[in-house]
Amino acid sequence: MENSNKLSQFSSRFPKTEIEGLLPMGDMARSFLAENDFPTTKVERFKYTRLAKLGNASFEPSSDEWIPSKSDQQICPDAIAIYIINGKVILPEMDLPKGLSIDFISSAKHLPFSTVKDVFAAMNIVHAQSGVLVKVDKNVVIEPVIEVVHVVSSAYAGFTRNHVSIGENSQARMVLTYVSEESKAIFSHVHTSVEVGKHANLNIEKVQMESSELHSFADEEVWQDANSVFQINTLTLDGNLVRNDLHIQVIGEHAETHLNGMYMLNGQQHVANYTTVDHRVPNCVSNELYKGIMDDKSVSVFNGKVFVRQDAQKTNAFQSNANVLISEDASVNSKPELEIYADDVKCSHGSTTGQLDEEALFYLRARGISEKGATQLLLTAFMSDVLHKIVVPEVKEKVYEVINKRFNWELSL
Repeated sequence: MENSNKLSQFSSRFPKTEIEGLLPMGDMARSFLAENDFPTTKVERFKYTRLAKLGNASFEPSSDEWIPSKSDQQICPDAIAIYIINGKVILPEMDLPKGLSIDFISSAKHLPFSTVKDVFAAMNIVHAQSGVLVKVDKNVVIEPVIEVVHVVSSAYAGFTRNHVSIGENSQARMVLTYVSEESKAIFSHVHTSVEVGKHANLNIEKVQMESSELHSFADEEVWQDANSVFQINTLTLDGNLVRNDLHIQVIGEHAETHLNGMYMLNGQQHVANYTTVDHRVPNCVSNELYKGIMDDKSVSVFNGKVFVRQDAQKTNAFQSNANVLISEDASVNSKPELEIYADDVKCSHGSTTGQLDEEALFYLRARGISEKGATQLLLTAFMSDVLHKIVVPEVKEKVYEVINKRFNWELSL
């Protein structure tokens, strides 16, 4: 089947990739694009997400002269900072710790073969122009935080490809920061592939603070080897239309996977979180916790899937999505899923959506707490188990700062 003019026209706006590590995947991606159309709500993965505005948007070249102030965009002041500004990579201007290397993605001769779930993931393979390669050698503990700051402005539209490799017995903490300047309609698709070696430990704080007319897509695909520990906290604090897609492939026994998410929405914001945890081997654990607060006419989408393959006996997998609506016009679309082919497992999933407890509000008001203060207290308590999973202190401070500013609250650590 030939794809429609709309998909062809959208794809034709972007130059072909010259990243050597992506070229072996090109035929697969082009075949996928040829057999699919530009997404509408008839496509299951975009059932609750309208993309007509993106499909019809016009993109203008952005200025290469614009450089953001690091004090404004960087969350961790002492981090090893990598900036990707409108697709242009700026490597750290500092001596790196022993065992850590950071380079342009173009230096990677080989990249892991990605899973293509939608046309945007396929287009990233075909059209990605830049990105960063982060590698931690074996038996290395990187003490400073590694922060990748993605910044877009003007009418930018483009695809970015990053790769992170954590060697055997190594540890690192990363912050993926997403920010944007006020601008016209813009589009950004960032794919980050991650390899976590045996006995390695990687924590990622993903902080999304984008705004304006940005359509922001961020994919992370992770391969976990034996006895590794991987955690990612996806913290969506602002953004017009945000889509997150996490795909974890557990390929080594006794691995631990922790996916946590928090989203606080107002106005007409739309945030979609899609997660897949693929348990391929026995004796592994995965925990998934996503919580959201929706105000005004905001919309959230959660679709989490856990696969337990036939050989993945003794798997423990838990998944939960909980939401609080503080407006009658806000909406939630939640679909947690389990697909289990093994018989000796412990798996559970659940989803809840509701409003604040009126009795709890009355109890707090009766003790002299204002309505605003009581509401903040209850919502903070609701989010606390996700907030407590944030490892990097500067990120936690930033989360509170942004929430207070956007919602006119007075939260404190």
